[in-house]
Amino acid sequence: MAARSIPALTQLRSDLHWWKRARLRQLLGPRVERNEWEALAAYRGLVHQAYGQRPLRPELVADLWVRGAFRSPTGLKPFFSPARRERENSSHHYGHDIQLKRHAGLPLVGPPLPFLLEHGLKVSREAQFETPQPWSGGGYLCMGELRAQWLRERYGCPATAIGPWIHYAKSVLDLADLTALRQRLGSTLLVILAHSWDRMHRSMDVSQCIEAITTIAHEHTYRQVIWLRHWQDAPDLTLPPDWIVACNGHRSNPWFLDALRSLLELSDGLVTNAFGTHIGYAAALGKRLHWINTSVEEDYSQLPVEQAKRAQRERDERQRLSQELEQLLDQHGTDSHANDPLLALLDPYWGFSRTLSSPDLKRLLQTGSTREQPEADKNNGCDTPEP
Repeated sequence: MAARSIPALTQLRSDLHWWKRARLRQLLGPRVERNEWEALAAYRGLVHQAYGQRPLRPELVADLWVRGAFRSPTGLKPFFSPARRERENSSHHYGHDIQLKRHAGLPLVGPPLPFLLEHGLKVSREAQFETPQPWSGGGYLCMGELRAQWLRERYGCPATAIGPWIHYAKSVLDLADLTALRQRLGSTLLVILAHSWDRMHRSMDVSQCIEAITTIAHEHTYRQVIWLRHWQDAPDLTLPPDWIVACNGHRSNPWFLDALRSLLELSDGLVTNAFGTHIGYAAALGKRLHWINTSVEEDYSQLPVEQAKRAQRERDERQRLSQELEQLLDQHGTDSHANDPLLALLDPYWGFSRTLSSPDLKRLLQTGSTREQPEADKNNGCDTPEP
């Protein structure tokens, strides 16, 4: 009994915290969210400085905005998002909550959404991020219908596919600046490779990757290469001197997806060795796709046993999909727009046609549905999650 009372007490404290914030918001207005607004402005300043430099040097630091100041993420707990706008911590990763609210025309800081936002690609049925919460009556928002189906079957919750997150992002650069910069750079290849995440470490032969990318750039006449470094990657890589190094900062950067969309819009192609979220983002924006078959080592020793097993199953499925992707690129070419088999492979996970209009997204965020439903038809509850 005592063991079960601890989660209940934690949930009660969370409910009281967010109820108090709602009441204070009614009484004091924007002053309650001052830290959240300051965090949005501070990160926006970093992004503006990085992407406004000429020549282009879009490399953000990985610091976190904590209680009115930036500090290093070193030593902080995994998946920590200090400027909390939503009840679920991971809903802040890469600014997914900001992208959706902005597209729907809702206040960027305000009442928390009754949804769990799946911020990254998952390709295996067993993979999990967050379990349903008593407050998450809207269930899950994710990219593709296959993932939504798995979530509904697993938890008995609503799960809505709303297409690739990148469709809700906006370039940091205005159209005139973007056009001028594209002309200055010429045909550009964006590099996004496998990266570590918190307690799961990935490593590879970087020199082998550089050699393979150099070959692709030469064969496909790319004039410029942009190497996107993950915030956990070593900052002192020895790259060709004419390559541009980019970094979009820590995952808690609420404008992360805007920065990524900027890089994709500056680029004509994407090269990778990882079946990750970025592949669908590039395909969604019509970029050419290139695959380099360089091996990646993964270290699961820091993960709990069950989580490590799920991560390994996820890895195995990604490897299978990687092989299919590589074969399709060899057979049908790199133009994602003209490669119907490629889009058919990716669509169940990214849901390219699922992107919602601003009115439909607003209706979904406010009512849990993109259509008007009779009260009796609504099913906003979740069954007890699997152990």
